[in-house]
Amino acid sequence: MNAPHPVHEQNTEALDVLLRQSVDALARGGPQLETPASELREMVTRPPRVAVIGRLKSGKSTLVNALTESRIAATGSLECTMAVSVYDEGAPARAEVVGLDGKVTAIPLAGEALTDLQRPLDEVDFVRQFIPIARLSTLGIIDTPGTATLTVENEARTRRTLLDGTRDTKRASSWADCVVFLSDSAPREDERSFLSELGMTPLTTVGVLSRADSFGPGAFGHHDPLEMAQHYAGRIAAQLGGHVGTMVPLSGLMAESALTGRITESVARDLADLAHLDREDLIDFVEADDPGIVVHGFTSENRDYLLDVVGEYGLVYGRGVAAQQGAAGLLEWMRATSGIDYLTSVITQTMPYFAMLQRAVRVVDVLDSLANAPETRDHVLWVQSILESQPAMRDVMLYRSFKNTVSDSPDSVLIPRLLAAIQGITPAQKVGLEDTALPEEVTAALRRELGDLRELAMTPLSAAEDDARERLIVAYQAAWNKIAS
Repeated sequence: MNAPHPVHEQNTEALDVLLRQSVDALARGGPQLETPASELREMVTRPPRVAVIGRLKSGKSTLVNALTESRIAATGSLECTMAVSVYDEGAPARAEVVGLDGKVTAIPLAGEALTDLQRPLDEVDFVRQFIPIARLSTLGIIDTPGTATLTVENEARTRRTLLDGTRDTKRASSWADCVVFLSDSAPREDERSFLSELGMTPLTTVGVLSRADSFGPGAFGHHDPLEMAQHYAGRIAAQLGGHVGTMVPLSGLMAESALTGRITESVARDLADLAHLDREDLIDFVEADDPGIVVHGFTSENRDYLLDVVGEYGLVYGRGVAAQQGAAGLLEWMRATSGIDYLTSVITQTMPYFAMLQRAVRVVDVLDSLANAPETRDHVLWVQSILESQPAMRDVMLYRSFKNTVSDSPDSVLIPRLLAAIQGITPAQKVGLEDTALPEEVTAALRRELGDLRELAMTPLSAAEDDARERLIVAYQAAWNKIAS
């Protein structure tokens, strides 16, 4: 598990304060800026928000339930499943259905998933749900109907929120700061295209190989499907062309069951009763009309419920754990084995700083846009100049150059350097060296990199690459000064 680095935590806090102050200053520029400032304020004051995307039936709602440790994502109502849902912490539990006409319909929630939008789906922009769940106080979630779904309308809803909405300051309340992309097979061209349009980077995008517990021949095959999925995940990440930072194999069913209270002593006892079966007997147990023929006392209802909770993988690989460690041990095994603990650590510990950089870039981009209006230009430019001059913004502007380069020139030789410079904490890390490198080795590497960057100015570069080159020079010079001091 990757623990957040103290420097990143400090920088995150400094950026948070700076963005809030900048938005407050923007609001003082007159009535024309009150609305965009209000929208930006909502964005910069809420917790980081992750959008869960993928094809229809790729396991998005199951993952949302696991991440929130609650069965809040709609599964029983087709209309609710097909609407974009934004989950935030709040009480009392309620839903706000935001229409394309801007009107908001408030719906009380009585501890259950939303089942009725109370207006036609084709009139709905998105649904914002406030749920009193502790996890949502630190991580907001956007659940989407999917990309490349069976109908054009379903994909349009996802695109309207995640793509079109990012160009509209009035929709800042629904903007995502990072993305989880689910796929259960080799990525399609339309998926790669969608990821490239999102305006994210590999630092704010994690891939998930969903249903990894049924990979290949599945749980009853002669090889562990999760281990096979682990090897295949790297190939998928490579096929995604650098759009994701990592690819995590996941059993969504086991993750959801483990984190939403479905692992009980009764479930563990039933699973433990299967520990003595060999592979063939276990297959017979699953396929028999009357499983009591194989294991005395079992009914088809007991068997089917057990499969619904732990799946075939849990039956095959978890029965020994249940027999030896009981419900508590089974729950911990399911969390670790399913991949949800690792995925959660990536989202909540590794990505937040880069999500904050993504958010700060959004603020800078909005200020650029607002500066085009003659009546507010002077005030906006003043706010922008103060904001961008702050030390906390150095990584933001470097990240902005990285983001633009990934979008404009994905094969640029500058991308590995940008990644190292943004992720690195020490001068050594910023030039791709280990922390054990001697100061003179780091200085020599910085000298080489600075020389290479100056030579690159003589070669054809895109506008994004040229800006990135200049930002890297600033970052390397700051690292050099840090060694000298």
